[in-house]
Amino acid sequence: MKLTIKSMAIIIAGVFVLGIAGAAVLGFWQTTSTKQPVAIKEGEFAGLPNPADIRGSYTWADVAKVFNFDVKLAMEAFGATNEAEKVNTLEAIYGSANLPEGVEIGTDSVRLFVSLLTGLPLSPEEGTILPEAAIAVLRKNGKADPALIEAAAAKAWNPAQKSAEPAPVPAPTAVPAAPAVPASTSSPAAQPAPTTATTVKAEAVVEHTATPGAVTGKTTFKELKDWGLSEEKIKSVTDGKIGPDSAVIKDWAAANGITFSELKVKLQDLYAAK
Repeated sequence: MKLTIKSMAIIIAGVFVLGIAGAAVLGFWQTTSTKQPVAIKEGEFAGLPNPADIRGSYTWADVAKVFNFDVKLAMEAFGATNEAEKVNTLEAIYGSANLPEGVEIGTDSVRLFVSLLTGLPLSPEEGTILPEAAIAVLRKNGKADPALIEAAAAKAWNPAQKSAEPAPVPAPTAVPAAPAVPASTSSPAAQPAPTTATTVKAEAVVEHTATPGAVTGKTTFKELKDWGLSEEKIKSVTDGKIGPDSAVIKDWAAANGITFSELKVKLQDLYAAK
């Protein structure tokens, strides 16, 4: 049998279609991305999903499905209202929450929450904290060592701290005037009225002190350059974009749809490798 160009084309197309169909049946051909973290490779939890691989692009529903817990627990912990929202929205929500210097609530906070909820191991990033609502959920449902949950509770952020106002200062008590002294030639010379001493208490001014290589929620692009990172290196981890020198990296990342917790690690790795 002599094969023509037309018959060869038909055969090749058929083999291609059958190959795709077979791969799809076996699960090798996927046209959509899957939200499946890498598995823990060793130890008693080997084979289970690793909380450290939770990405900012995961939704609350994705996280709950992979780690097998009720999505309402995570939403209650972080104040989320839509299970289809991505977890990296936390950085925008808590970016303006007046958190203490050097700490943040973001994607790594979700990793920490999942670890304490499921009992799976995790080494969180320095400065990662949880909102107080998450602690209440963990104390009731967490499978981790209670000591680990209480350690997270000691650093948790209470929203009431933002709105707390100092107690009003009471008005000074009025001092009654001294009675008038009749004029007399023998009376001593009039003394000047006592001067009320006003004590001025200097307020401490807390300034942001940048530690080279330690990227925090206050670090600016200028500080990265001062540490020796060129614009080209910075752009290599910021999708080819860079903010002005005065821009705070965390705010700039939120405005450009970049997950700050992941960007922070990349920038710190750049500094360590320079």
